[in-house]
Amino acid sequence: MIKFRLFLFLIIILHISTDILNSQNSESQIRVEFNGFGIVEISSKNDVHKANVVKRGSVFGMAAVEYKIGEEGDWLGIYTGETKFKKDQKKYVYTDYIEGMPIKMARTFTVDETGIDWDITVENKSKYSIEIGNFAIPLPWNKPVGENPEYVFEQGFVEHQHIAENGSFIYFTKPSGEPPFLVLMTKPQTKFEYFKTSNNTYKAYVHSKLEATRDQEGTWRLENTGATLNPEGESNDQVTYSFRMEWANSYDHLRDILYNNNILDTRIVPGMTLPQGLKAKIALRSKNRIDSIVAEFPLETEIIQLKSDKKDTNIFEVSFSKLGENMISVYYNKTEKTVLEFFSTLPIKDLINERSRFLVDKQQHKDTTKWYNGLYSVWDMKNEVLRGPDNTDGFDHWWGYVLASDDPALCKAPFLAAKNVFFPNDKEIESIEYYLKNFVWGGLQRTDKEFPNPYGIYGTPNWYVCRDDKLRAGVGSRNLDKMHIWRSYDYPHIFMLYYHMYQIAKFYPERVSYLDADGYLERAFQTAKGYFNYTYDILPWYETYKWGCYNELVLIPLIDTLEEHGRQNDADYLRSEWEKKVKYFVYDDKYPFRSEYSFDRTAFESSYAFAKYGATTKMKSDTNLWYDKKLEKWYSHPKVSTTDSREFMERQLMAGLAVRGWINNSYYFLGSDDTLSYMARMGGWGILDYALEFSESPWDWLQLGYASYLSSFALFNVGTEDSNFGYWFAGKENNGAMGWAFNPQKIGKIWLQGRESPRGPWNYDGEADLGNGAIFRTAATILAEDPTFGWITYGGTHEQKGNTFSITPKDGVLNKFWVVSNDIRVGMVLNRDGFDSSVPITFSKSKNEIQLEVNNKVKTAHSTVFKLLGNMNCSVYFNNEIVKPIKGQYVLPIEKSNNTLKIKIEN
Repeated sequence: MIKFRLFLFLIIILHISTDILNSQNSESQIRVEFNGFGIVEISSKNDVHKANVVKRGSVFGMAAVEYKIGEEGDWLGIYTGETKFKKDQKKYVYTDYIEGMPIKMARTFTVDETGIDWDITVENKSKYSIEIGNFAIPLPWNKPVGENPEYVFEQGFVEHQHIAENGSFIYFTKPSGEPPFLVLMTKPQTKFEYFKTSNNTYKAYVHSKLEATRDQEGTWRLENTGATLNPEGESNDQVTYSFRMEWANSYDHLRDILYNNNILDTRIVPGMTLPQGLKAKIALRSKNRIDSIVAEFPLETEIIQLKSDKKDTNIFEVSFSKLGENMISVYYNKTEKTVLEFFSTLPIKDLINERSRFLVDKQQHKDTTKWYNGLYSVWDMKNEVLRGPDNTDGFDHWWGYVLASDDPALCKAPFLAAKNVFFPNDKEIESIEYYLKNFVWGGLQRTDKEFPNPYGIYGTPNWYVCRDDKLRAGVGSRNLDKMHIWRSYDYPHIFMLYYHMYQIAKFYPERVSYLDADGYLERAFQTAKGYFNYTYDILPWYETYKWGCYNELVLIPLIDTLEEHGRQNDADYLRSEWEKKVKYFVYDDKYPFRSEYSFDRTAFESSYAFAKYGATTKMKSDTNLWYDKKLEKWYSHPKVSTTDSREFMERQLMAGLAVRGWINNSYYFLGSDDTLSYMARMGGWGILDYALEFSESPWDWLQLGYASYLSSFALFNVGTEDSNFGYWFAGKENNGAMGWAFNPQKIGKIWLQGRESPRGPWNYDGEADLGNGAIFRTAATILAEDPTFGWITYGGTHEQKGNTFSITPKDGVLNKFWVVSNDIRVGMVLNRDGFDSSVPITFSKSKNEIQLEVNNKVKTAHSTVFKLLGNMNCSVYFNNEIVKPIKGQYVLPIEKSNNTLKIKIEN
């Protein structure tokens, strides 16, 4: 189970005020304070930081109701200008009503030892029927804003939600991930069906018929309802909606709270974005009687109930043949319904291939008369057009970075290169080299002949502007005296690109023409060196050693490769710089989860990589390791241990969970980062890696990590001719495009220039290929003995006969396989080639033996490096010959099309 280290809790000192009404109990966990309008503080006595969920100056517990009388009546809000308040022991009642008004609202809060019950009654006081069009609950919570890390991580809260009709809930976590967590639940016969954030105000809707009509653009998957109150004195002349709030001390406790309050505690494997060919299993733990589970498209969905030996737990297996969104409705207790939202995609390998093809065919500018010749730019799915510096769609001046530099533009070629390491394609490799020759070298990147600062990379808005003093002065007025090669984030994309091109040139030398393997390795090293040499020195605001940057974890295999090539001095240099970052994150910052912002989801891929390196590598102590120009101080580390990094890893994972959907079961939240984006997979890589290589109880981490890997495949706009290709933006022209991030509202603003976007992926791809690059470090097929589901296969399927399993891998890359049970933890990874998906992997539990076929992808003789993962003692046989490890890895001579690899587990 996911567990967190318990912190030493301080006793909360009770504050008594003449205008604030306190309610607490010496045995209660909850602390709540009321004023004349509602709740002004909700905190936990178990919270060492005494953090208040309620935003300062705001009130929790309000209701926004709009109604009308008669067809011709206006929509009106309940008058709240003279709220009356009374306290009756542990009940706090707020009434909005004046004699002669048509409608009365009463809000009642009842505080007990474990939480708050909250009832809202709306009563018709007129002789006419009243229609309720909106019934919303505003939730003004204390968000983690500003630059003060103590405030951000100790006082702020991140909101998570599961809006799913009956059984809906919303919970709040601190950005540090440290419990307790506050959960707000609907009670039986109450639901949430809609949500909206507008003018920085979040509302969850019990009824949303009116609001959904106002939001004309976009689609919504749940029914938008209203309610009718009969005239006073008749039956159904009033309605009551009920909620409950409690504090949870862990995620397991949060699940128990849901279960104990008649809400479904749901687990789903391998995730809710489900590639075809894979089946999902759903575990519903509930005190309620499950009446039925119904597919939105019953003729294209298969649902089977499986046997379960867990108390109050129903397990179902489901598979979808209809591409796109698929809703499963769970009916229970005869009158209630909750929903689970899935997304069905093509098989992962097809998604990867279609995306790669699309980038080459549709997203690369090839015009020798343009300064941006070779650029991979942003595709606009809405208008079916490739944007670029001469077709901007409003991304002008400084915003031009979206089209030609920084993460949105620079992430595409590294993904293509990573893909071609495993699935080489001549046209794609030619496209990458065209980009390097015409756009990168001597344009985006300074050459080795340009002094000072060779190999430097130009930043925003693009290299063409940054190389021209006059143009640059036209888009910004600061730091014009400095060469604009300081933006730290740009360098890792380029050294990742060069490193994967080195691998391609090494594995398939006949397929490259621009540089050979040594040439690409040199570019990778020099770019990585510039990452540390230039950015911080030129503009110390870019605190390279303090921020997590996308793709910088590629430095680890780059360092290893330099050592293999006898370039020890170069390897040592990069390692020393990398270790400065590792030590800073482990020792020098209490909350090092920032990048450009004080709390930034960007950081979690890197911060896990730092933790893993420090936990597995013995670093030396130091004195005056590096000087902080901004703070004017030296960093020293007189005592360094792997234990400290292992402890940091736990803190890193806690903070990572704070931005990740774990309990909330819809495809755009489960495993995602706040809401669905490319970062879901990047941070999810660390969660899955932790499950496989570190956790003593990996089951929850496996569930969440694999759901994270699969989740952002829902951003792909890839389909079949029968489905008119893309689900989100139909038509062949968009087949292979994808969205930058996901908007879960019917219509809402996105951070990109404050533009509005309908529900679904943004129409631009932008940074999406950052997440695609992470496919190749995350993908794995995993046979696991889950305590809830029994034996399951993540990223594949299996058949079991006695103690023998036949596993068909379908993870998209086919180079990693694991067996994870209570007594076995063994994994394997190939650096090239891959498993033959037409020949099942076999695992014999009785023999403790794994056998698989390695497919020769190039049909010529070569060597493949194979590594064992985990801490089991194993013997390795290749084509029936025993293989001995060399420096912890096995070199396999690939001479045939198919080769047999056998692993005998000795303990």
